[in-house]
Amino acid sequence: PSLVVSCIAIEETTLTIELRKSAKSFNHTPDVVLETINIALVKGNNEIKLDFISHFTEACYAFVCFMKNEKVELQYSDTRITGLLSVFNSTNPAVSNYGKQSPQSDIGVDAFEFWCPQRRPEGQNIAMKITPGIDLFRAENIKNGYQRPISSPNAWVANLNEINPQLCIKWDKIVEIKEIVLFFDCDFDNPMENVLMKHPTQIQPFCVTDVHVMEGTKSIAKIENNHQAQRTIKFDIPLKTHELTLKFSNLETNCPVSIFEIRCY
Repeated sequence: PSLVVSCIAIEETTLTIELRKSAKSFNHTPDVVLETINIALVKGNNEIKLDFISHFTEACYAFVCFMKNEKVELQYSDTRITGLLSVFNSTNPAVSNYGKQSPQSDIGVDAFEFWCPQRRPEGQNIAMKITPGIDLFRAENIKNGYQRPISSPNAWVANLNEINPQLCIKWDKIVEIKEIVLFFDCDFDNPMENVLMKHPTQIQPFCVTDVHVMEGTKSIAKIENNHQAQRTIKFDIPLKTHELTLKFSNLETNCPVSIFEIRCY
């Protein structure tokens, strides 16, 4: 896709931007440089258009890396979306204070840079116009067997402007359902490790807070004030149906509703 990014330069300078990926498609560190672009910036506002020519032979995460330049400010966005993330080359005091891991010998440990998400309320996404849009958030993802991003977001994500989106599940014939298991996004990149860690919110902003299960016009189950990554709805009397509609809502206005998986047993 074509990318458009806005930035402010305090004086004329050159900004280096790299397109990277991981050497292993299921990893998430940008250790392979595919392209390097040098953009001449004028003082003040600049709109940068990036047309990379690289192609990927397998599904994986791509990284648009803005190399350090203290004369340039990037615009951020308050919108946070499941499967999209800003990361920063920084130190990890628990492992290294140099921004990368470099084993001294062949001891079976990989060498890589630390590109880490910043803890909220920091770590906003970089504001970008992406044309065409990323077509990886379809409803089919709820049945692909993955409950977190790996080489793809693996989630159904509703439109940004949908306050109460809904998902309709249909079967070719009448099925008997005893329980429904739903998998939400509790943000694996900013986990609540323990009660001593400081967090700006009580509920992870990506997490769906309310679910309403409908069979036609009949309400059959509700989940309210959710904050967990997995919830199970059990029916005392098995439900016989060929269609369910699930309505969702999220208290966080800057995060569209997202669902990793729905299982019916």
